Amino acid sequence: MKHFPLIQCLGAVLLLLTGCTPAETVKTSGAVYCVDSFSNHLNPQILSSSPFVASLSQQVYNRLIEINPDTQRLDGALAENWSISRNGLVYTFNLRRNVSFHQTAWFTPQRTFNADDVIFSFRRIIDASHPYHAVSGTRYPFFDNRQFSRVLQDVRKITDYQVQFILRHPDASFMATLASDYAVILSAEYGNYLQRQHGDLQDIDDMPVGTGPFQILELRPNEYLRLTRNPSYWDKTPILEQLVFDYTPRASKRLAKLFTGECQVVATPAASQLPFIRNNPRTDVDIQSNMNTTYLALNTHQKPLNDVRVRRAIAMAVNKDNLQHAVFYDTGEAASSLLPPASWAHHPNLDEYYYDPDQAKQLLKEAGYPDGLELTLWVQPIPRTYNPDASKTAQLLQGDLARIGINVRVIETRWTVMRANLKEGKHDMALLAWAADNADPDNFLRPLLSCEAMKNGGNNYSGWCNDDFDSHLDNSLATQRLSQRIFEYQRTQEMIYEHVPVIPLAHALIVSAYWQNMHNIIIPPTGGVSFKKAYRE
Repeated sequence: MKHFPLIQCLGAVLLLLTGCTPAETVKTSGAVYCVDSFSNHLNPQILSSSPFVASLSQQVYNRLIEINPDTQRLDGALAENWSISRNGLVYTFNLRRNVSFHQTAWFTPQRTFNADDVIFSFRRIIDASHPYHAVSGTRYPFFDNRQFSRVLQDVRKITDYQVQFILRHPDASFMATLASDYAVILSAEYGNYLQRQHGDLQDIDDMPVGTGPFQILELRPNEYLRLTRNPSYWDKTPILEQLVFDYTPRASKRLAKLFTGECQVVATPAASQLPFIRNNPRTDVDIQSNMNTTYLALNTHQKPLNDVRVRRAIAMAVNKDNLQHAVFYDTGEAASSLLPPASWAHHPNLDEYYYDPDQAKQLLKEAGYPDGLELTLWVQPIPRTYNPDASKTAQLLQGDLARIGINVRVIETRWTVMRANLKEGKHDMALLAWAADNADPDNFLRPLLSCEAMKNGGNNYSGWCNDDFDSHLDNSLATQRLSQRIFEYQRTQEMIYEHVPVIPLAHALIVSAYWQNMHNIIIPPTGGVSFKKAYRE
């Protein structure tokens, strides 16, 4: 990873000495955001899901369309408006004019945003012969997971300010994909410049040029990322002059920096820290709904979990309210469905398995296990935004199941080892979670429970494959009628309840801590944070 051009001091106003700490360089005209994840690559297209990626995307880049955090509807961004053909195969976007790309120390744009940039950004992903396709490793995690290249046939330029996306088959989730944090628009002119100069093509990912409200100023790998506001931003110019992403992986250290004023905003404070933050007269907490689910995957391929009665018994044995109090500290919601309440397709009247140990014991007896049984539970013991204490969650589940005669052996290991064993089906149960990359329900249901996700190395660790379930998923993508899509997705949720391949446990609320003099911080439902309207008193 190369360093950015050296930033010189600009005097007492900005204090941009490279030897300074982030907190020393940001006064009342800026803010420091302490994050728990980091990346030295700065293009969301090639990165896996994390709060850092989502936040980076919101600051540095724009997408054609975006999700309104208040209404959950699609708003125009770099596209002013759009239309979809009657057969659902052609999406036409009319582009915004007079949008400037960032002027940086490494590139000065000679033109404004147009259709060439859209074509460059998406053909890079789907066209193996594109000069940038293999740059930075030929992996596009979000788009690969969505099988984007199978869905999108081509992107065509109609005029300088009109483009068309041609799909191979109807896919009603396509708009949600374009509104995701990963569908960022790059500068084709910058890409051509790097080729002409015979430069390092990876600069397009590591020293990016976007159209967002902030632009890159300085990167210290695994330390901090410094942004400055984009004075030519096409929408309202940000109030904050500077924004620093300070990489602080330990929750205790982030809390200390918040209290000392080294950070004005902190991502994902530990749930146990919230009382201390609330009791501090200068700090406060923001809690909002989020698109995530912590769940228990049950291996339906082997005994005894191939018997739905055993799976239902486990569901009835879990005390979800206890999980909320002991693990989430009431910063979560007990889950009845795999789809969280923030989803527009969430089933509000879905039956659920309430805590009933006596009925659970009866089901085990009916299944032929009156004296109980033994199971393994695989866990990755790392705190996450969607589960602040996976080890404690596993211990509570172990205790719940012991009460109905199921002896659980908890296996804690790192994700690479755990995933290899899950793929080989060596588990009985696995404590997992899923955070949505976009707002479409298909992004939850297909990767976790479809037959394709089981056969092609996806995330279906229950090993459950049901053709009717997949048909409902496919039917929902084949129509643009919202009422029909809701019907199909609610039916899939009913099937999950009936067959119990997974047991939804909790939906974590997204928590951030901040100084009380910070205002207008926007937290999208799919994660991350936007500072484009933020200001500091």
